Amino acid sequence: MHVLIIGAGITGLILAQSLKKCNIPYTIFEQETSLNYRSNEWTMAIHWSLDRLRTLLPPARYSNMEAVSCNPDVAITAGGNYPIIHGESGHLLAGVPYAKGLRVPRSKMRDLCSVGVEVQYGKRLVDVAFCESGRGVMAVFEDGEVVRGSVLVGADGPRSKVREFAMGGVERAAVSRFPIFHTNMTVCYGDGEKARLVRERFPTSYLALSDRSYHAFQSISSMPDGPDHPETWIFHLAMAWFMDHGQPATYRERLDMIREKAQSLAEPARSSFTWIPDDTQVHKADISYWVTQPWDNRLGRLTLVGDAAHPMPPYRGQGLNHCICDISHLLAGIQQVVEGTATLEEAVTAYEAEMVPRGAEEVKCSVENGYMLHDWDQIRESPVFRQGFRPMTGHDKGSVDEHEKMQPMDIAAN
Repeated sequence: MHVLIIGAGITGLILAQSLKKCNIPYTIFEQETSLNYRSNEWTMAIHWSLDRLRTLLPPARYSNMEAVSCNPDVAITAGGNYPIIHGESGHLLAGVPYAKGLRVPRSKMRDLCSVGVEVQYGKRLVDVAFCESGRGVMAVFEDGEVVRGSVLVGADGPRSKVREFAMGGVERAAVSRFPIFHTNMTVCYGDGEKARLVRERFPTSYLALSDRSYHAFQSISSMPDGPDHPETWIFHLAMAWFMDHGQPATYRERLDMIREKAQSLAEPARSSFTWIPDDTQVHKADISYWVTQPWDNRLGRLTLVGDAAHPMPPYRGQGLNHCICDISHLLAGIQQVVEGTATLEEAVTAYEAEMVPRGAEEVKCSVENGYMLHDWDQIRESPVFRQGFRPMTGHDKGSVDEHEKMQPMDIAAN
């Protein structure tokens, strides 16, 4: 058994760590030239999949999870209610319950998962070939190198090259654009009083929903010099709204539009966004999705995980959790192959039989939720209000704490 992993994002690195933990040979390839090559930063929530992550990562890696948390003062097991507030009044609309979990910055999570994993960088996949014997797969790279393995796993993100081979063409693998103008910013206010004020009411993060049909999100991202130096704290901010035409092209144009929208917001959102420094790089995020569907896994020699298998809008906080769930199921199948209790075809087909419907349902749910969160008249009927952070009914029951299943959402009158 030798696993070829295409893509060294968080999903690919977690898969590599889990294989390494089980002493299963692998090689991981990344088309970028280095870790965290892209400058854009954001934060992600890990909640219902946390127990699965603990079993996947080596103990030395998992023991550092709280250290890379956006808010290291809050224990993983603390639980709580994720606040959704009314933008214009600041009143609490809902507290989405979670029994345990944490929010992590993308770069720190990648750093944590990369330790001890030797990534081959600058490797752009151009072709995949299958041995006629029915055993083995070959990855062909732009530099001419050909690498052979037992199974090739695409962990190469929303615009997956591996998915194109799996689906038999570019068109069937193409993502659909979610018609929203979504901005991401990494912000340091450089002022301790300002930093403390915007974080005082919601220490980790919050989502503000405007009755003008846009959302504003803030999370602490990191504390470079610790909790006693708020002037150095770094925040992840996002604001999104429907906009097909006339989209601002420059950082400054985007910032001016964000500041204008923030004028009508209540605290802390108003100050969070109007105080953004002038030199902040306001990135435009290209939000897209692909509804998961079956593919030809070539006798179990080609499969997909994570965003390559189910790219989705981020508006229900599910992406990384499903990536972790994928790896957990796939690893269990690969272990069966190594132990001789299943063939590779049986193991990969069983993995996909669970993952494909789960992924398709979550993608469609996240798309629906994305539309409804940006339509004030439908917000309370959106999946994040009805379902919270829990996986869709019937999926991954074993990973959901009883507290999360039973505790109702606290919908406040506004």
